Amino acid sequence: MKFFSVAPVLAAVAFGAASVVAQGATAIANGINQVTQLSASSTHVKHSLSGLQCSEYPVGQVLINDFQNIVNTVVAFTDTLSDAKPLGDADAQLVVAALTQFVKVHQALLNTVIGKHSLAAQFFVTAQIAAILRTLEGGIDTFAFDLIALIPTQSDSANTQFSALHVTISNAITVYSN
Repeated sequence: MKFFSVAPVLAAVAFGAASVVAQGATAIANGINQVTQLSASSTHVKHSLSGLQCSEYPVGQVLINDFQNIVNTVVAFTDTLSDAKPLGDADAQLVVAALTQFVKVHQALLNTVIGKHSLAAQFFVTAQIAAILRTLEGGIDTFAFDLIALIPTQSDSANTQFSALHVTISNAITVYSN
């Protein structure tokens, strides 16, 4: 059932991402913003480990499902970047601005998850959360590689953002792997 509540968002992201090749920097920035918005509005990720049983899934499974939706969306968006051409500096700056917000939202999300580790441990879901975080890390790495290729004049700024996000993802993986 949860898929049906997320399906319209995924369809909107896929539709918006499909136009990336045709519209350039604005479409890429909009696609990044759509992924960011999906993550920001994912209240289950922020609150699912409250110590209560969720009506749809056991606690922790909601978190895992929400992160899986984020991963799927990042992967789908990244796939649309494969045919895009490198952007000029002004366009690359627009994309980096969207990327900076993306990183900020995801770091906040991951820091919330790190802070809820002890609750997750009570429900024996730390291994599954660590696994989905590793999957997220792989998706973000591919996204970083593909996006940086499109913004060569801003690759240093993009690398800085992705490096900061990588540190937070790595911290979350470490916390949930112990």
